Amino acid sequence: MKLLVNFRDIGNIPTAEGKKVKSGFFLRSGEVVNVENSVVERLLNEYRLQTIVDLRGKKETTERPDDTISGVDYVNIDILRDVKGQGASFEELLAGSASADNGMLELYENLILTEGAKKGYQQFLEMIVSQPDKPILFHCFAGKDRTGLAAALILGSLGVSKEFIYEDYLRTNEMRRDANQQIVDQLKKQGLTDAQLKEVLIMMNVDQRYLERSFSLMDQEYGGFENYILNGLNMPKSFFKDMKTAYTA
Repeated sequence: MKLLVNFRDIGNIPTAEGKKVKSGFFLRSGEVVNVENSVVERLLNEYRLQTIVDLRGKKETTERPDDTISGVDYVNIDILRDVKGQGASFEELLAGSASADNGMLELYENLILTEGAKKGYQQFLEMIVSQPDKPILFHCFAGKDRTGLAAALILGSLGVSKEFIYEDYLRTNEMRRDANQQIVDQLKKQGLTDAQLKEVLIMMNVDQRYLERSFSLMDQEYGGFENYILNGLNMPKSFFKDMKTAYTA
């Protein structure tokens, strides 16, 4: 689905128990803005989409609101509501006073540690486990960081190994290549230097080290992934069994 950037179904991935994540339930992408009718028809007819979960903040949703799709519920969960900026700001990068790589690592720390992120991901998982058999599309702006961790939480809860979680996560770099190049070309016309463009590209791509930082913090602060889900996100002990019953086969 080229007209919806960074789109994919994260189903059909094997779990450690010899099953697979069911296809057609968990769709991830970038923002759902100005989407062509043919894409909407495919979402409705092929994927039976019922709910869109928008993980962006108020400023983003106000400036570029999601398209309204008839018959599809819309839920907004501001994952970064407690974070004033998302890592290094664009202005700081251009001034040479910040590192994009450090900014990204900080972002993935905030996705685990801030109360807003924990409450947001809790709401996200509660919705999924309480409404089985309802296909959802979840996204942020680029569909890579807030969405990337959301996908990792789903897959991890279903018993998918980190190897396969990272594999899905890194597909973003391939799937956003054209969109990222368009942004770089535009910025180059505006006079950005090669060094500045290199920093911008870091912010527009994913690196396995970023998601590893989130997993590492789960280990340090909560004693592992499952304890993070149970104690950080306050999910019930039945959560993992209920998820696997509903979404693996």
